[in-house]
Amino acid sequence: MAASRASEPDQRERVGTEQMLAPAGERLGSVHRKQVHRDPWPDFASFDPTPWPLAQRRAAAIQWAGRARNEHGSVQQFGQLTQVLATACVELELLGCLARMITDEVRHAELCAAMALAIWPEGPALEPKVFRWPQPRPPWRDPPSPRELDDPEPRLAWAAEAILTACCLGETLSKPMLEALVVVSTEPLAEAVSRQILRDEHLHATFGFEALELLLPKLSHGSRERLQSELASDFAGFERSVCGEIGIADVANSEIVIERGEPNLGVLTGHQYAMIFYSCLEAEIFPRLRALGLDPEAAWAARRAAV
Repeated sequence: MAASRASEPDQRERVGTEQMLAPAGERLGSVHRKQVHRDPWPDFASFDPTPWPLAQRRAAAIQWAGRARNEHGSVQQFGQLTQVLATACVELELLGCLARMITDEVRHAELCAAMALAIWPEGPALEPKVFRWPQPRPPWRDPPSPRELDDPEPRLAWAAEAILTACCLGETLSKPMLEALVVVSTEPLAEAVSRQILRDEHLHATFGFEALELLLPKLSHGSRERLQSELASDFAGFERSVCGEIGIADVANSEIVIERGEPNLGVLTGHQYAMIFYSCLEAEIFPRLRALGLDPEAAWAARRAAV
């Protein structure tokens, strides 16, 4: 028993990026690769660290490891959303899209995790906290239980809020950020990984707005009002997580500069992230939310009170 207890911390420590990428067996691995490695898989072993300073590789690995955890979180989010919509008996075509998106997110998580390890292979030994992989926690309230409710409307309302958060905002914002990564990445491996993920983001963002268009007529007036309130909370949360301390006033008179220049392993500056965020809201997200009958301007104005 003493030996067993002594080994427990080591076992927990291995539940990180390396463990998430560990093989699950020959047969399961074969099925996984057929579903997930749809495009030619990047040759991560081809990365040559020689030209890259350690500090630059470390900084890039931190961003890629963070992206891997975010993509894994999307697997959990879309899985939960699929379960809720299935119990509400929505159209099978809607569930089919979600099933594809779950597979995409698994692929994205694997790509980002493998990229982080490829560019900083000594990282897990030097700074294991960078490569830790905590349990994903959904960014929304728990869904209504299908065992307690015969009326599907509360589940559809919950799903609409989740789609608004994860797809209409999260996935739509991801697309221009990945487009920027493709431009700035001078390392071919980083560009290849970014391009693979970018191919899927258009579907994910489009799904959100089209799914909401399908669900909104089925919601009560009260549920639609709660969706408007959720939009304000989402704006506040995304602005905080993407922009940090960079407010809209700090970039109001700035021009987005996304160009290939200095050696880059697939990273963006905080200023670039903020500029992309505010620009995407104005140019793409606000107009599409208006078309659905939501009021993004009112939600944006109310975002501070919604925190």
